[in-house]
Amino acid sequence: MKRIVLILCFLSGLAFAQPGPSNVIANIPGRTTVSLDGTWNAILDPFETGLHMKFFENAKPKDKSELIEYSFDAAGTLKVPGDWNTQRDSLLFYENPLWYQRNFSYRKRANARVFVYFGAAHYFSRVWLNGKKLGEHTGGFTAFNFEVTDTLNDGENSLVVEVNNARHADAVPGLDSDWWNYGGLTRSVQLVELPQTFVQDYFIQLAKGSQNEIAGWIRLSNPQSQAISIEIPEISLKKSVTTDALGYAEFRVPAQLKLWTPEDPKLYKVLISSAEDKVEDQIGFRTVEVRGTQILLNGKPIFLRGISMHEEAPFRDGRAYSEEDAATLLGWAKELGCNFIRLTHYPHSETFIRLADRKGILLWSEVPVYWHTDWNNPATLDNAEIQLRDMIARDRNRAAVIFWSMSNETPLEPGRLEFISKMATYARSL
Repeated sequence: MKRIVLILCFLSGLAFAQPGPSNVIANIPGRTTVSLDGTWNAILDPFETGLHMKFFENAKPKDKSELIEYSFDAAGTLKVPGDWNTQRDSLLFYENPLWYQRNFSYRKRANARVFVYFGAAHYFSRVWLNGKKLGEHTGGFTAFNFEVTDTLNDGENSLVVEVNNARHADAVPGLDSDWWNYGGLTRSVQLVELPQTFVQDYFIQLAKGSQNEIAGWIRLSNPQSQAISIEIPEISLKKSVTTDALGYAEFRVPAQLKLWTPEDPKLYKVLISSAEDKVEDQIGFRTVEVRGTQILLNGKPIFLRGISMHEEAPFRDGRAYSEEDAATLLGWAKELGCNFIRLTHYPHSETFIRLADRKGILLWSEVPVYWHTDWNNPATLDNAEIQLRDMIARDRNRAAVIFWSMSNETPLEPGRLEFISKMATYARSL
């Protein structure tokens, strides 16, 4: 018997819980970015010697007599975004580290902060810029970023990423799953240019239990008090708030809105302005709740007609990642008469979520807690909660998402019940 745990996403809480707020920059499509997608050099590391041999330094021979045993310049290449499995026949079943490297030119701007942003890298990643380690990330389907303002050269730069898709019993997912274990930089890599103090994150949705009030919060990148303006020009709404000393402010304002539905997926241009930053988003507004056995959208019962969908490319082998992939998959679902898709069994790309918002497809979004998980390991729970946190942080303003799912097909046992209960409590707090 399949056992699935999900919660309906009312998206009304304003409090944070452990493991703390996500540091991922919200709304990358609304920022000034420089794409690092394209052809990257790639070195296979089946014996995991790359760290010891300092691949991250991208060393060059000092003269003709010096031998560099592992050279990115002499290595093969891979396309980013993309999984490595379907780009080379020899990598189809590969599970271990692979090192990516890309040279790029950059002209620094005064008073700007710069971050390198990864849409996803499967599964464990270490990142270096110009030989300096930026950090690590665990999880194959959630975004992450590192600040590179002081590490960037004004001119030529070398970015190195070690990506390891090896499976582990204490990981999320664990050793067993029934989807392909794609490895690599599977979503876009970008430089993000921001002011010194910027709008780090925000939540703007209908207030819980109301169809004519918007409630939410704004969080700045730095702990400081600033005036913030929230505008929806189409309805002449403008609300000003001031962040507290931690850079955080909540707000609540009346608003007469056309509500988002699958038949008419209305999105409003929303502008958030601070002293230094201005962010534009496209946001739909709707309510979702349960009454007995009914699911209510905007107070009216809705019957969900849908499918489950993996993030597989429609016309080639491999992981889907592009707008064209998303448009094809969503188009097929619409042709089938669907108003709903279960995104199995992990967070899908932001490109897909945003297009579903525009197309009017309701979504069930899930973290990859699956089958045999290390239920009694606190580190595994922490990993699962961080992936849950970052999934919700990225997509909390998308009207299309109506379910946050904690797991799929997990066995009934005491450790699992406690694990999933903690995750559900954490999800509601977010």
